[in-house]
Amino acid sequence: MSSSFHTIDHWSSNLSISSLPSNCFLSDVVVFDVDETGALLPSRRNELVSLAELALQSGTAVVTSEDLPLDSSAAIAIPVHCEQRVVSVVVLLARNSDGASESPIGVFEVWEPIGIYDEVALKDGYYGKMERFHNVSSFVRFERGSGLPGQVWQDRCSLIHDDLANHPGFLRAAGASADHLRTAIGIPVASDSFRSAAVLISSSVTPIARGMEVWTALDDEGEFELSSSAYYGLGDDYPLPSGTRCSSGLAPFTRLQKERRVLVTDDPNELLAGRNPDSASPGPTSGLAIPFFDGPKLASITLFLF
Repeated sequence: MSSSFHTIDHWSSNLSISSLPSNCFLSDVVVFDVDETGALLPSRRNELVSLAELALQSGTAVVTSEDLPLDSSAAIAIPVHCEQRVVSVVVLLARNSDGASESPIGVFEVWEPIGIYDEVALKDGYYGKMERFHNVSSFVRFERGSGLPGQVWQDRCSLIHDDLANHPGFLRAAGASADHLRTAIGIPVASDSFRSAAVLISSSVTPIARGMEVWTALDDEGEFELSSSAYYGLGDDYPLPSGTRCSSGLAPFTRLQKERRVLVTDDPNELLAGRNPDSASPGPTSGLAIPFFDGPKLASITLFLF
């Protein structure tokens, strides 16, 4: 299947809070770009600069529950590398309870290789009140290629596991089911070597996004293929089947290859890969595109659709 984007030149690193669905697990999405000297550029949320700086200097993802805005309970900062330097840092903030309802359900995790073995272990995490799932995760080790973090390490590509309670590749399925978690996405952090896997886990009640998609480049074919996806509350015409292909000449693929940084858009027409714009409505109103590079080549992108 192929289609084209109706492209408007309107990308920016300012995503408005009002763009996020009211039941979203996230309270905000903030992107810090990094200049050629390695310095963070100013952002509309400069109170988060110390967290972004920590991810920039360490080169790996970081989770914290300290020194955050009052509307946020936790944050994960994910550095994006291109040709052995960090080009952007994405900060995702978890929404705090408004006092009228229970705390939003969701998870942030960072898994890093340990010791001399091909294993990853939990380095940082935020679980809210899900102590049982936290305890299980704290003692788990994943071999390279095993479980979601181990698969992300092996493939160096984001991966989505949906329907966690029944997913054979999600080895903590029982704990996820008990805590009403439905969808997990693992995002690689790597430059010359693999640094970590950032894992975000959604519940059906408070999803991280209305849609998540991973597009991977097909060698020498000039196309990208939808390798995994998950959708919440989007119309029947919006979700795409795995295996859908799009030309690499379409936005946002060309933008990511040219600008080599994380991109944010509030134009829903820029999120129509493989879709007919007349039938894929109403769809998401904004989106976040995170690239992964293999050397100078754009190897895959991870899309969050809000």
